[in-house]
Order: sequence, then C-alpha cells, then structure tokens
Amino acid sequence: MITTSNTIFGGPDKTRNILRDTLLAHINDVPANGQIYWMSYYFNEPILFDALIAASKRGVEIRIIIDGNPRCADINNICITMFKAHSDIKISVVTSKPIWEYIGIKWHAHMHSKLYYFSHPRPHALVGSYNPTTDTQAIDAQLIKKIGDHTISHNVLVNIDNNKILTAILKYFRRIDSKHYRRWPRFCSSDNRIFRDSTWSVNFLPRLVTHPVNLLLKQNDNNAKILCAISHLKGPNIIKPLIKASERGKQIELILDSTQRRVPKKLLDQLELHNIKYKQLNSDQHCLMHNKFIIYKSNETHCVLFGSFNWSIRSWWLNHEIIVTTQDRNIISSFENRWQEMLALK
Repeated sequence: MITTSNTIFGGPDKTRNILRDTLLAHINDVPANGQIYWMSYYFNEPILFDALIAASKRGVEIRIIIDGNPRCADINNICITMFKAHSDIKISVVTSKPIWEYIGIKWHAHMHSKLYYFSHPRPHALVGSYNPTTDTQAIDAQLIKKIGDHTISHNVLVNIDNNKILTAILKYFRRIDSKHYRRWPRFCSSDNRIFRDSTWSVNFLPRLVTHPVNLLLKQNDNNAKILCAISHLKGPNIIKPLIKASERGKQIELILDSTQRRVPKKLLDQLELHNIKYKQLNSDQHCLMHNKFIIYKSNETHCVLFGSFNWSIRSWWLNHEIIVTTQDRNIISSFENRWQEMLALK
C-alpha cells in the first residue's frame, strides 16, 4: 500500500528500509499498461529488481537509466547484467563524456539524478537523494564502507504530482535517454530554463546559467535564515556563496556528513573562520548524512530546495542533477521537522 505522506525520510532513527519499501509499494501499485521510469546513480536491491521484473511481466512499461561509470562501478554491474537479460525492460547505461575530455581533461560527468516516475494510480514522481542500494549481502563490505549503508542513511524522497512539473521531469528523462543529448547537455535550452507552476519549480543540471542555489543565496532579503543539509562539501571556492551570504547578514546553519572524503577539514576551518554554524552527524555503521536540501526562510521567501545535488565542483558543473523548489507549506513543515530531528541526533 502506498504511503499517504508527500515526504518520506530515511535515517538511523527511522524504520529500516523505509525508502526501499516505499518504492516497492509504488511499483506494485502500477497495473498492466502502466509506466515506470527509473533513474538513479546506484541501484543494487534484489527486492526491487524482482518487483520491476514482475511488473514488466504483467504488462508495465519499464525504462531504467543508470550511471555506467559511478565511483564504485561494481555496484551497478549486477543491475545492468540482470535487466539486459530481460528484453521487455529497457535499460540505458549513461557514460557521457564532456567535450573537454577530447582535449585531455579527464573529469567525466555522472548521471547523478534520482527520479522514480509511476503512471498509476495517478501520474507522480518521487524525487530526492535516495539510491536503492540496500543489498548489503551482495555488496562487498569495502564498497559499503565507500558508499554507505542506505538502509539506515539519511535520505529523502518527495512525492510530486504537479502536472507541469511532471511534464518537465518526463521530458528531462527522455533527453537523458538520448545519446546525442548526453554530449551537449549544458547547451540545451531546456536545461537552462526554470520550469515553474504554482508553488513548484524544477531545474536541471548541467547548465550555463547561474546555479539555482547561487540564485537563492544572492537574494537581497538579508534577514533570511538558511538551513542546509549537505552530504558533500568539497572543492575549491565551493563555499564562497555561503560565506558571501553570511557576510551580508544571512543566518546560516549546516548539517554535514562526518567523513573527511565528503567534507574535508580545510573547509570546516573556513566555516569556523567565518562563524558559520555547522553540525556533523556521525557515520557509525556506515550511516551517512546523505540528504541534500536547503530550507530558506525570510520575510519575502519561504521555500525548500531538494534533489540530487551535492556541493562539489563535479555536481555543480558536470553532473546530470535535479533540483526541485517548493513553497508547499506541508512539505516545508516536514523538512523543518526533520531538521530538528537531525539536530537532536548525535
């Protein structure tokens, strides 16, 4: 049975596998002649494999897009091999190369978006930070150490059923599925637009125009309070927008992962130098702070940004990413409540 909540959080204080089981319920609710479109950076979860195969057998159209060159490629190989063996399931393995690779610069892009679209019982999509990689039995312990145990890690999925935003998301899915598009994504007019409707908007990366987070932080309402859950904070100058916003009087607080690879100490030193408050959540038992969201509150604006984006050079300039903004009060409230719950954790 599908959860009635629009926002589902995972974490060590939540029911284990709550996000996996949410996806499972959504898969099982799609009847024959329905559609499931699936996009994730990592995917290794036998229960969801079986559910998708069963859905295909009952007549559901299944399309999967997965990164072909993630940091830990072995994790996706099982998924790729399994679904390629099922001719009724279309799987696209994205290994896009930016144009500068042809002149010797080796920083490649990742297909880092996390998007799960279901046509029934009504068209809707789950968007957020969650990669379905809960098969700790099949994944080597060293790989779990690298990517974390997402049965218990901090993640979120948000249910979106706004028609205009869904239309933009589906067009984005089809663009990623186009090999021609993968070579020139930042020059696509659609990826340099903000798609808006009512209390929602969505942005896609990579792009040439200003990053949506920078646009938000540059707003003139210097009385703003900004709460950022950041799993990866790394790379030269990546925290400059935060520092400049703080210098203009914005009140900034951060919740960060505690691993050095995701949040180097030299950046923590810069935060302390500029009196930006932060808390790092423990990563004991491979529990990561993998959330990626911003709560922005001022006299002029009250919204939440969420999606797949990290605060890293690769994420901001190279990767395929989704960033959704909403002013929906119920969803904002759920994120604000989760922020307080995370602050209360060790």
